[in-house]
Amino acid sequence: MTVRDADAFDEPVGSRRVRGMNESVIREMTREARRHDAVNLSQGIPDEDETPASVKRAAKEAIDTSSQYTITWGLPELREAVAERYADWKGVAYDPETEVTVTCGTSEAIMSTLLSLCDPGDGVVYFEPTYESYIPGVQFAEGRPLPLDITDGLAVEEEPLRAAARDASVLILNHPQNPTGKVFTPAELDLIADVAVAEDLVVITDEIYEHIVYADHYRSPVTVDGLAERTVVCTGMSKTFSVTGWRVGFALAPEPLSAELRKFHDYTSICAPTPFQRAGVEALSLPDDYYDDLSDSYERRRERLYDGLRSVGLDPVKPDGAYYMLTRYPTDEPDTEFTLRLIREAGVAAVPGSSFYTDEGEDWVRFTFSRNRDTIDEALTRLDENRFW
Repeated sequence: MTVRDADAFDEPVGSRRVRGMNESVIREMTREARRHDAVNLSQGIPDEDETPASVKRAAKEAIDTSSQYTITWGLPELREAVAERYADWKGVAYDPETEVTVTCGTSEAIMSTLLSLCDPGDGVVYFEPTYESYIPGVQFAEGRPLPLDITDGLAVEEEPLRAAARDASVLILNHPQNPTGKVFTPAELDLIADVAVAEDLVVITDEIYEHIVYADHYRSPVTVDGLAERTVVCTGMSKTFSVTGWRVGFALAPEPLSAELRKFHDYTSICAPTPFQRAGVEALSLPDDYYDDLSDSYERRRERLYDGLRSVGLDPVKPDGAYYMLTRYPTDEPDTEFTLRLIREAGVAAVPGSSFYTDEGEDWVRFTFSRNRDTIDEALTRLDENRFW
């Protein structure tokens, strides 16, 4: 017997933490792409051949030897490698024993941090358009969202930030930012640090795109005076090594913050997949030119998609980091309707821009250039041949 009747319950099912919440629009667009055999430029999924061969080999070998739990904070060798690499990259020393936690992806690092450091009613500042998972993350923690809209000009304004921060306990900073590709300027980071210190904020930085940067002014937020001691850095392997399905993330934080987020991580995830943690040690041993080549490769794809979208009559905004491109379109229809028509009539999947706003958003669509050149070219050909705008 299959039970399907919601009327079996006297009260509506679902806690207040999920009430009014929808499933991810990004993942929904991927499902629509598969349903209609569309080229998927919606979700940030690289092609399989993007993963370094030595990293794949390390994962395959580890399956034969390392398929059981690690300790919950992560494989000691991986935490040591993370601490060593990030000391080189950011100039901040993290104790691998107490200040580095291996998580089930960067998303889990962010969720564990929010759930452990945000009390019900605490204000949480973030910049919109924003990565869609921050919005439900704040709701899960029963925080109060305090979004700051930077759509016009993609610039942080001092007075709105200071006003929001006075009523906040947490600030989330995605740098480089998804979906805009914004790289915050040194002056903006200095301002954020000044405000965070003045208002005693915990800062959560999502730096998963830290090695996919095209702007010369990029710097990690924890290099700014006053931020490292109050910041949880959330990052991981997914984007840098093109292993989005492996779910290996890192949370780096001073011991008092790390000790709290580890409590949620321990009881929700136990540990990240062990074979892929083993492969992470190999990944972090790759030479420095790997990261230069990675960024250069994505920069070439950025230029190809930017020029191609303009040639088919769309209006993209060129990003300074990450691998997404927000694009205006010339019709009057809502962005969700336009996006579904793209999938069904043009055979290309994107994400409606309104999904990156807490309330009503802008009429954008977001494309990814995480795919290889052949895939991007196929998408551009379909857009050109099936133009309905």
